[in-house]
Amino acid sequence: MKWSSLVCVAISLLSDTSLNGQTKAKPESILIHSTIQLDGGHSLGMVISSKEQKYIRATIHNPKKTAGATIIYDGKVIALVEGETFQTTARVLSGAEAAANLFDLIALNPEYHFKKFDGFNFKTPAFKAYRLELQMEAKPFKETERYRPIKALLYEEHDAGSTLLRSIKYISFFDLTDPYLQPRELTFTDESTGEIGRISVQKVEYNVGLPDFLFDLGDESDK
Repeated sequence: MKWSSLVCVAISLLSDTSLNGQTKAKPESILIHSTIQLDGGHSLGMVISSKEQKYIRATIHNPKKTAGATIIYDGKVIALVEGETFQTTARVLSGAEAAANLFDLIALNPEYHFKKFDGFNFKTPAFKAYRLELQMEAKPFKETERYRPIKALLYEEHDAGSTLLRSIKYISFFDLTDPYLQPRELTFTDESTGEIGRISVQKVEYNVGLPDFLFDLGDESDK
């Protein structure tokens, strides 16, 4: 079965909020604890791990943790691993499926990944023939000189122009501003199917010491 987005992965597996680990040092790793809420009232847990701007991992599981899926970006490719362990083969994603999943992952922390300097490498092969756009508020947030995002958009580029594939709307943010303006609630819309998912963030942790092997696809990937 082909997964097209985090919401599709969540569909297949059928508050208290806080911002921890605040630091004046530049964060090298970020851990986001969240819940995906789907049409029909279903919800699943999701943990997003990112290290520097190279590695991202999302683990999604049902409430009983009896079924799950993991999406990993190892700095080169993005892959889907079904199950709770790496005993199964990781399937490397391509095309719109790869672009949509990677877009969803980096959109959870837009100020960190969309930085003009030292931000995410948008020239990665997964985004070849795709364009990302981040729309910001017109005025800076409170007394800061920083702008909160309103929407993130993913377009597929082609000879006739571009087609909007996915849109993300930022509903609310945590009150704290350091080290990043962190979204607390956001909605994902698949523009081709109309599917909508909502993500609620419960907790964010910085510099938690994530080991590199968490993002290793190994030699068994189905490429």
